[in-house]
Amino acid sequence: MMAAAAHASRRSGRSLLDALAAASRSAIATRRFGTRAGVDRVPPGAIGRARGVSSSAPSQRAARDKSAELAMIKDLREKTGAPLMDVKKALSAASFDPEAAYAELRTRGLAAASKKAGRVAAEGLVGVSVSACGQRAAIVEVNAETDFVSRNEQFLKLVADVSNAAVAATGVADADGLVDTRALENLAMPAGSVSPGATVAEAAAATAASVRENIRVRRAYIMTASGAGEVLGHYVHGAVASGAAAGRQAGLVRVSSRDGGDVSVEKARGVANKVAMHAVAVAPRFLDPEGIPEDVVAGEMAILHAQIEGSGKPANVVEKIVVGKMRKFHEETCLTKQKFVMDDSMTVEKFVDGEVNGLVVSRFARLKVGEGIEVQAKDFAAEVAATVADTAA
Repeated sequence: MMAAAAHASRRSGRSLLDALAAASRSAIATRRFGTRAGVDRVPPGAIGRARGVSSSAPSQRAARDKSAELAMIKDLREKTGAPLMDVKKALSAASFDPEAAYAELRTRGLAAASKKAGRVAAEGLVGVSVSACGQRAAIVEVNAETDFVSRNEQFLKLVADVSNAAVAATGVADADGLVDTRALENLAMPAGSVSPGATVAEAAAATAASVRENIRVRRAYIMTASGAGEVLGHYVHGAVASGAAAGRQAGLVRVSSRDGGDVSVEKARGVANKVAMHAVAVAPRFLDPEGIPEDVVAGEMAILHAQIEGSGKPANVVEKIVVGKMRKFHEETCLTKQKFVMDDSMTVEKFVDGEVNGLVVSRFARLKVGEGIEVQAKDFAAEVAATVADTAA
């Protein structure tokens, strides 16, 4: 009987050990696989839901943060025009503080523009802007290094903005309407421009940093009409887009009533536009013989006398020959004395007077992209290598 009891005790001990071992294996399996045979796993988030907390909240916050970052990248890129990777780097460096990132991009842009400033920029566009009242007009030349960039939307916007800044400026042009380069660069960009409140020089530097070329605002003319018998006209040649006020060449012309009386503005403007087209096509140097500088006249006379001296002709004959050659010089270089490009049977002044009796051309300005800029021939392979190196930098 005692033996039977001992056997029962040993069997009970083994059963307890077996139960403990099974429980241990079950616990290990639960830790490894999250469930035990025959027992459902606790659904993810159930504990959180039981406590009133959603397990998706962190992911929602992350999505919101990512959306905000993308919006900041988009806004800053539109504001500065800088390359996308530069915008991302600036925001990351500034811990996504838009103002600090903007300041950083402007600093980089000015530094990059100064590095490119030594490169020749002989391409670009000439832009024209006319005030709403029609009594002020400006013509500006903005240069880039390549014709490709000249057709870039950002560059086109810069040309339009600089033209608008010039036409709104007062007291910056000399008696001939020419704007000093420094004064031009310091003009404030108008409202509605890409960089309102910035200077023309700063806007050009920002564009240079974006398109990775040297951008130069080279020159500008401003022309005004008093309103008393004075009317402005313009013409743009080689416009980059239909209706665009920017192209390879452009001209401004002011026509005036000889006696200061009123004229038909619409008709006078049509005449002025045609004369502006003539100026662009024929490229006169002066308005009329009276407007030729004295040193130019003296130099031309000296050349003519030197050509005729020694011919043995009497002095009075020589003088007549010189007068005739000077008349020819006027016809070649003076706008009013040139044969009108649309009808070479008459001069420009006769065309104007014939269209509107008593109307005269009182001022003109013409600009052509790159005119007077010396361009050096470059080795193409070296130029490509330099561009790649500059882009990598």
